[in-house]
Amino acid sequence: MANQIKINLPKGVARFPSLHRPDTKFNDLGVYKANVAVPVEEAAATMQKLQAIAKEELGKALPKGDNMLWKMEIDDNGDETGMVMFKATVKNIQKKDGELWDRKPVQYDTDLNKVNEVIYGGSELVVACDVRAWEFSGKKGLSLQPTAIQIHKLVGPSGGSDNPFEKADGGFVSDGPSFATDTTPDVVTDVAEIEDF
Repeated sequence: MANQIKINLPKGVARFPSLHRPDTKFNDLGVYKANVAVPVEEAAATMQKLQAIAKEELGKALPKGDNMLWKMEIDDNGDETGMVMFKATVKNIQKKDGELWDRKPVQYDTDLNKVNEVIYGGSELVVACDVRAWEFSGKKGLSLQPTAIQIHKLVGPSGGSDNPFEKADGGFVSDGPSFATDTTPDVVTDVAEIEDF
């Protein structure tokens, strides 16, 4: 790949993201995941761009359905949902000097401020990627490696707000930390005291 190709994926819904910390389940060094699901009609132009890159870099187009850069999303019944999931992942790398190259994508809010949020599935993101060509054991391919994300909607762990309550009038309202003295119970250190309990 002569020139580094960069692409912004269309705004999509995060699917099982690992963006605050890398996923180490199958890779000890960690993998950051920024997979996003996008309606087919909104994904079409980006898919066409990626097909053009594939023809230039690999000498052929990618399969129209599932391939190394995207897959058609299906529901629990095996039916297509009308969404395309772009597969954007990047692995951390161990440098020759032993230092870890942490490739965590930079996070931005919609005012272009850098942030560092815990991002859950269902959040709406725009993902900026490097399109990388690779060759391994005689096979060639492309990958989408996320370098930055912009958070358009941040979703908590419950699929919405992570606070399960609503405001209530006339109740307790905190003015901040209110414990002026140490209320930690005394630690029992004498064996005789323990036996007396």
